[in-house]
Amino acid sequence: MQIICSMIFLLVMIMISVSGFSDFEALLELKKGFQSDPFGKVLASWDAKALSTDRCPLNWYGVTCSSGVVTSIDLNGLGLLGNFSFPVIVGLRMLQNLSISNNQFAGTLSNIGSFKSLKYLDVSGNLFRGSLPSGILNLRNLEFVNLSGNNNLGGVIPSGFGSLEKLKYLDLQGNSFSGEVMSLFSQLNSVEYVDISRNNFSGSLDLGLAKSSFVSSIRYLNVSENSLVGELFSHDGIPFFDSLEVFDASSNRLSGSVPVFSFVVSLKILRLQDNQLSASLPPGLLQESSTILTELDLSLNQLEGPVGTITSSTLKKLNLSSNRLSGSLPLKVGHCAIIDLSNNKISGDLSRIQNWGDSIEIIRLSSNSLTGTLPGQTSQFLRLTSLEVANNSLQGVLPFILGTYPELKEIDLSHNQLNGVIPSNLFISAKLTELNLSNNNFSGSLPLQDASTAGNLSLTNIGLSHNSLGGVLSEELTRFHNLISLDLSYNNFEGNIPDGLPDSLKVFTVSANNLSGNVPENLRRFPDSAFHPGNALLNVPVSPETSKDKTDMTLRKHGYHMKSSVKAALIIGLVVGAALLALVCAMFHFTSRKQHDEEKSDVTGEKSIVQKTEPSSSNVIAAKNSVQENESSSSTTSTPSIKAKLPVSSSRFSQYSDSENSSPFLKEPTEELHSDSTKKDEALSSQVSSSTPSLPKIQNLPDNPRSRQTSMRLDGNLYIFDSSLKLTAEELSRAPAEAIGRSCHGTLYRAVLNPDSVLAVKWLREGTAKGLLLGSERTREAHHIKIHGCTLFSFLSPRGWTAKPPTIVT
Repeated sequence: MQIICSMIFLLVMIMISVSGFSDFEALLELKKGFQSDPFGKVLASWDAKALSTDRCPLNWYGVTCSSGVVTSIDLNGLGLLGNFSFPVIVGLRMLQNLSISNNQFAGTLSNIGSFKSLKYLDVSGNLFRGSLPSGILNLRNLEFVNLSGNNNLGGVIPSGFGSLEKLKYLDLQGNSFSGEVMSLFSQLNSVEYVDISRNNFSGSLDLGLAKSSFVSSIRYLNVSENSLVGELFSHDGIPFFDSLEVFDASSNRLSGSVPVFSFVVSLKILRLQDNQLSASLPPGLLQESSTILTELDLSLNQLEGPVGTITSSTLKKLNLSSNRLSGSLPLKVGHCAIIDLSNNKISGDLSRIQNWGDSIEIIRLSSNSLTGTLPGQTSQFLRLTSLEVANNSLQGVLPFILGTYPELKEIDLSHNQLNGVIPSNLFISAKLTELNLSNNNFSGSLPLQDASTAGNLSLTNIGLSHNSLGGVLSEELTRFHNLISLDLSYNNFEGNIPDGLPDSLKVFTVSANNLSGNVPENLRRFPDSAFHPGNALLNVPVSPETSKDKTDMTLRKHGYHMKSSVKAALIIGLVVGAALLALVCAMFHFTSRKQHDEEKSDVTGEKSIVQKTEPSSSNVIAAKNSVQENESSSSTTSTPSIKAKLPVSSSRFSQYSDSENSSPFLKEPTEELHSDSTKKDEALSSQVSSSTPSLPKIQNLPDNPRSRQTSMRLDGNLYIFDSSLKLTAEELSRAPAEAIGRSCHGTLYRAVLNPDSVLAVKWLREGTAKGLLLGSERTREAHHIKIHGCTLFSFLSPRGWTAKPPTIVT
């Protein structure tokens, strides 16, 4: 990466030397990267024609030039948007000041080491990214470096900051720099200001290992919001920090006890909050003779023990909240203006605060175990602006003097056991904006009688919930024009809600009272929970907005019911559909069973017909529908007396038959054929009829139209079960056909080969044979028929099966 950067740098230098870029031309190239100028100061003034006689930019905003050489670029706080290209301006060899803070410049800090004369570098508050290039260590004249607030700058700080001997100010806060904190501090020389807060530095903070020049010169040191661990200043023989005034190591993971800081003689601000410090509070930090501290923040730790007396005359801000401190309140707080001891285990009487002097401005003692009452004779709180003693065990009444403090703006005494009547002067105080007395035992009515004659009423937030207040809400309540929040819930108020409360209200709650009447129109925008539970007689008329909301809600509910109805209809439809499907399946099964039974009965009927037709001999001939073409017909019996034939022919048998006498083999005969057969062979019919007197005369039954096909094939030879009869397909094709029976599966024919050979032929209807399954079933059924006489059965299909199922002739 360094090689690539070096090559780019050399290329830019070559381009500049070849093109002969002057300083103002380099700035014009830099300007090309600026996309937006909200104030219109840079893009408008950086004009190529605006040059002085010495080729210096003339009236270019933020540019300082002398004898054609730019020495300063100051574009702070202009909101400029675009890319700030450092390689473009590497030719500004005399540039001493580069200040472009608080813009929206993007890019990297590459080639930053080219400005050898640079003393002041401020690129804070931009969008620069990447790591800090090691070239910055070549800027030996640097005194001020501010890279803060870029967020995307990160990585390990390059080693060698010791070479920047003139550096006094180093601000890296608000980035993503990392590494051991002492590896940086051990390199710094006489730096006065160091801020590395809000980064990812790690390790322990042992400033005793730093250079003596750094220890003696540092005045401001901020290492907060990192990942520092261990004890503070654990190294033995810590040198004196002669100049250190501000030390901030908050929001880390520091542990151990709090140092006495006796080695810091000039320390004014000490912030160690939000760590894991333990043990007791060093008393020396609060004593007048030890330090000159003005601000001490040790909150959010694990400190224990009593606070003790504060005698420091310089301490102004003391924050010891959220620890484990116990004991009583300190009798004196010196000249403290802000005292925060909240969220501890401090107990005892609250009246000790009456000796805290007239310098106090903010008192925060909430979430402790304090008891007693508020002092009623303390008039020295002339500067008091905030009194917060919530969530304790205070009792008694509120002193009238509380409402006389001229600067008091906030009172929070909630969650105590205070009782009595609320002093009326609290509501007409000139500067009081927040009054929270909720969750106490106050009684009586709201003392607003003086509000009608008072001037400007400043209250914005009133919290009186969960008390025993009662009476009617006075109309004077409408005079509080600045109200933002009003909570009167869980009391005993009655009567109407006064009409005229300000529209500025954001929070309004009067639930759990005994109010009645109509809610004023401008309060109907609040939800129902603002009025109920309770207030059984309170009527909330429907305003247009509320009506619209309810209509929308009704429509939504109606839509929901419609969707539910659709779902129910779908479910019912599915159930009915399933029932119908089951019914269809049952009917199909019943029909199939019925057809199967008919098939069996048909076979039985055929057997009966055959028995009645030829009672003489019993020869059974079996034929498979699998014919071999090389097999010849050995005997062809011609019957000249036959008048009608089974009319289905096959090309495979045409070579064995005479073209004049052959007819379509096994074609189902039409009525005409039946008629001709009857007329032309009366003698034969009489002979057969005489031998079979019970044969039914059904030869004129109508044909099945689907069976009338002209070119059907019998695809197979005939085989004899007992070899007692010689028969070929050709002979069978010439046999006369006479219909003697019909079922749902086909037609039964009486075929006469000769006077001694009569066949009963079954023509199976197309589509009902059901392939091999029915064919094989017919084979088995025919094979088990007991024949009484010379009878032949043949089961034929109108088309040859591709799998060659058997054809039975019996």
